[in-house]
Amino acid sequence: MKNKIIQGILQLIGIMAVGAVVGYSIGKIAGDSLSKVDTPNIILLLIAGVVVFILQVIIHEAGHLVFGLLSGYKFISFRVFDFKIIKDENGKLNFRYEKIAGTGGQCLMRASEYVEGKFKYKLYLLGGVIFNIVFSIAFWLILPSYYTLLFALIGFALAFLNLIPMGFNDGMTFYHTSKDETTRFVLYLQLEYIYYQSIGKNLLIERPEVVEKINSMEITNTNYLTDSLEFIKLDGLEYFFEFDALYNESRKLYVERDNLLPVYKVELMALLVKLISLVNPEDELLEELMNDKSLKVRLKQKNPQTKNILATYEYGVNLDDEKALGLIVEARKIKNKAPNLYVQNLEMKYCDYLEEKILR
Repeated sequence: MKNKIIQGILQLIGIMAVGAVVGYSIGKIAGDSLSKVDTPNIILLLIAGVVVFILQVIIHEAGHLVFGLLSGYKFISFRVFDFKIIKDENGKLNFRYEKIAGTGGQCLMRASEYVEGKFKYKLYLLGGVIFNIVFSIAFWLILPSYYTLLFALIGFALAFLNLIPMGFNDGMTFYHTSKDETTRFVLYLQLEYIYYQSIGKNLLIERPEVVEKINSMEITNTNYLTDSLEFIKLDGLEYFFEFDALYNESRKLYVERDNLLPVYKVELMALLVKLISLVNPEDELLEELMNDKSLKVRLKQKNPQTKNILATYEYGVNLDDEKALGLIVEARKIKNKAPNLYVQNLEMKYCDYLEEKILR
């Protein structure tokens, strides 16, 4: 914990230092040009700030898209805040509303087949930063004004916040991926996993050779990328509804890995609520989970996964079959709010499973 605090302080100091240098430099450069234009209305400038921030997020994700395509990647999904465009198994683009904490946007793509030592990841990961910087400079040079200066400042800020390794941003992903071949292969697997989910399939089922590779991998640099392998394994158990094994493995992961990425940890807690309610309602861990503030926020999300978690809790813990059945009905009604086709199909299959269990 002490190391994390020190690391956080150093990151903050670094960001402030970079921001000060960039701000001073731009101020010196822009001073003469701005003296020739009228000062804008402060209200309009504030409104412009909001619009510019949204535009820079779009530009950032577009950078990942363009450089991903140049690297031979294929489009999976494009999200800005909670609005997402995703390609289905037929190549059709669909619009979804998906709330994900911790990110302003995300462009996911499928990498070309992995070749050791030749995996193209640098331009894809840094494409957003490159686009923010290039567009910021270009707009200022073409039409210098207070508005384009604002556009440039926000662009540079977004670029550096993503470039400086912290949390799970582009810079941190690039840092981990550049360290060793194993982590690069894990990134490839992550993108493959996401691709198969987008078309309603499971990577481990469609490509069984991957299972052997995952099981034989030696992880020397543990990070949030390599941690994703644990969730890919859990997903394999959930696919076959092996709930006893899934419960044991999930609980073990939760107890042993306190340093999981927050977004990973809250999803693991949500899964555990369902599994404990289904397999072992007497588990004392359940009370701890249900009192967790981050999980309480997570369980307010309106998607079929959450409805099924709550339905299982009502069935297994509160013994309220009627309420559980009502939540199952709600889950079916909002199936399109699942993040992808695979999760949608899996949750509908679980609805049938739980309903049959209740009515038996």
